[in-house]
Amino acid sequence: MLKDTLAGVFPPVMTPFQGGKIDFAGLEANILRMNGTRLRGYMPLGSNGEFRSLTDEEALKVVRLIADRKAADKTLMVGTGRESAYATIEFTKKAADQGAEFASVLTPHYYAKKMDDQALIRFFTQVADASPVPVLMYCAPGFAAGVILSPAAVAELARHPNILGMKDTSQEDIAGYVKAVPPGAEFHVLAGSVTKFLYGLRNGTVGGVLSMANYFPELCCELQDLFMEGKTAEAEKLSSRLVALNARTTGKHGVAGVKGAMNLLGYAGGEPRVPLLPLGPGEMEELRAVLRDEGFLP
Repeated sequence: MLKDTLAGVFPPVMTPFQGGKIDFAGLEANILRMNGTRLRGYMPLGSNGEFRSLTDEEALKVVRLIADRKAADKTLMVGTGRESAYATIEFTKKAADQGAEFASVLTPHYYAKKMDDQALIRFFTQVADASPVPVLMYCAPGFAAGVILSPAAVAELARHPNILGMKDTSQEDIAGYVKAVPPGAEFHVLAGSVTKFLYGLRNGTVGGVLSMANYFPELCCELQDLFMEGKTAEAEKLSSRLVALNARTTGKHGVAGVKGAMNLLGYAGGEPRVPLLPLGPGEMEELRAVLRDEGFLP
C-alpha cells in the first residue's frame, strides 16, 4: 500500500513569488489545476520550492494550503531537512501537524567534510526514530555541498521501519541504490530528474520527483504509464523528447527556467526570490521559442 502511495510522478512544487511575497492565490490555482492530472502527489519545500529562502512560518503556510487544496488521491511529501537531527525532527513535527504525509529529508551538508556514512546513518536514524510520518532520504549533492548517500548507507538505513525510501538527484547510478535495498525491506527509490527517470523505472524505481512535472505534468505521467504498459519504443521516444526539452529549459536555467515555463503555459510560476534572479527578456524569448518549436505555444 505504501508503494502505491509513492509510485508515480511528483512535482517539486514551486513557490511563486510576486514582489518578493509568496503568491498564495497563484499556488492554490496551480494545485487545483494539477489535481485534475495523473500526478501521484506533491512535494513542496524542496530545492525547486526555494525552501532555503522561506521562513518557517511561510513554509508551514505553504504546506497547509496544499494539504487543504490537494485532491484526496494525492500524496503530500514535504521537504523538512535541516542541518541537525534535532531541528529536522522539530520542523518535521510541525509539517506533519499541517498535513504532511511523508517527510523528504535532505542530507545535512554545512559540515560537508564530516558527513561520512557513520554521521549520515546516525542523522537519518535519529530523525526517523522521532518523526511522526515516514521519512524519505533526499540525495542531492549538487545542492548539498557534494554530500552523497552511499549504497552501503542506504542498505543499512533501508532496514529502518520508518525510512520508506529515497529521492536520488545525484550523478550516481540509481540502479545501485535499488540493488542496495535488503530483500523484503519496505523501501522505494524515486528518480530526482527526468534524465534518469526511464532508466530508473527499468531498474526498479517506483516513480520520480521531476521539476518538469510543474509545467508538463501529464507528459511526465504518460512516460511512466507507457513504461508500465510495456510500450518500450513509445516510452523511449517520449523520454528522449523530455530529456532534450529539459536540457533547454530547467537544465539550462534552473529554478528561473521552470518558473518561466510555468508562466508561459498558464501556471503561476511567478518570480524567484532574491538572490535568485528571473529570466531576462532575451532568455524568456528563447524559452518561448523552445516551447513554440515543440508545439506547446502558438
